[in-house]
Amino acid sequence: MKKLFIGLLVVAVGTGVFFLLRRKKDETVTKEITKEWILGRWTTGAATATDPGLSKYQLDFQKDGRVIRSKNDSTRADTSHYAWNKTNEMVWKEKATDSTGNILLVTKLTPDSLQVQAADSSATLFIKVR
Repeated sequence: MKKLFIGLLVVAVGTGVFFLLRRKKDETVTKEITKEWILGRWTTGAATATDPGLSKYQLDFQKDGRVIRSKNDSTRADTSHYAWNKTNEMVWKEKATDSTGNILLVTKLTPDSLQVQAADSSATLFIKVR
């Protein structure tokens, strides 16, 4: 009788731990980001950029969906557009009228850092310019 009771207790504790860990994992995946934090000027983090030349770029996300992309050492700038697709996905378009664009997964967005992951799983970290 004691063995049966101990066996049921072990199964109950194991089931509880399983559901607790599963719930915590689901919460991190579905956590919504504060999309307004993306507004402003960002520069790529030199230590984590996959392309060494990429560390010279600045992005200026604007409220109307425009992104002004420029090099730190140049006054010339390009304009692209962004839109939020899903909770943590951003669509990057060259023109606002484009029906499709590159999908970037926003893996981290805080008031001072932004990390995006491209379809090829390459990740880039951006730091907010103050």
